[in-house]
Amino acid sequence: MPNGLCHLCGSFGPLTFEHVPPSAAFNDHRVLETDIHKLIGSDLLADLKKPTGKYNQRGSGKFTLCRRCNNDTGGWYGGAYVEFVHGIFPLCQTVQPHQFVELRCAIKPLNVFKQMLVMFCSASPPSFAQKHPSLVRYLLNRESVDCDDLRHLHLFMSLYDVKNSKATRQAGITGRIELGNPKAHIYSEISFPPFNLVMSLSGTNPEDRLFDISWFAQFPFNERREVKLRLHNLAVNSYFPSDYRTFDELEATLAGNKRMDQITPPIP
Repeated sequence: MPNGLCHLCGSFGPLTFEHVPPSAAFNDHRVLETDIHKLIGSDLLADLKKPTGKYNQRGSGKFTLCRRCNNDTGGWYGGAYVEFVHGIFPLCQTVQPHQFVELRCAIKPLNVFKQMLVMFCSASPPSFAQKHPSLVRYLLNRESVDCDDLRHLHLFMSLYDVKNSKATRQAGITGRIELGNPKAHIYSEISFPPFNLVMSLSGTNPEDRLFDISWFAQFPFNERREVKLRLHNLAVNSYFPSDYRTFDELEATLAGNKRMDQITPPIP
């Protein structure tokens, strides 16, 4: 095992492989990993048709968490997230692209919410957790419902359109400025079937069709509740975080020589 800083507690030592999402959430097969910084300026459509990179035989993830953080958070939160994934997965194969479905499902909202935050800590550099000590305490105390960072941190989600997607995405902290809008979006994204997940640090929603699930945090640990969701089915094809155009839409955009969204690559 490699040594390094745990992306959650910040301790230095041997790091374990953290699947993002958990391996039982359909992340147990090899994936092709491509560095976004190597794609900037390349032929987008050619890269999508014939992607290049390195295969990770374990599934999507990296050596990011110490053994204790991996075992504790996986045991506390992972099972509830996996259950949620298995219940929702059929929808991302049946809902039409860009359409939405309204549903009710019984889940453990806080467990699911905290698992998603652990995933984002793992997908971000160790400096992210170091800058948010309140979030670290919140995640490493399974009973905790108090976190100062949640005042401005929001989680959003949608369905991942399996039929019209050619890629998955995992982006660290990303910034985007929209023309005519003085407020910047600062966020991180994990897109892997059946969900597109976005953690916003600016409190803003970078895509109006994403559903805000920040209210999952208001429930006690391990409490099962029926929740109502409105989830759009959005495709993932480009390397731009929060870009949910189908391949045909991307092709039409590039063929018409229209300007691509001004999205900066993730901050290393």
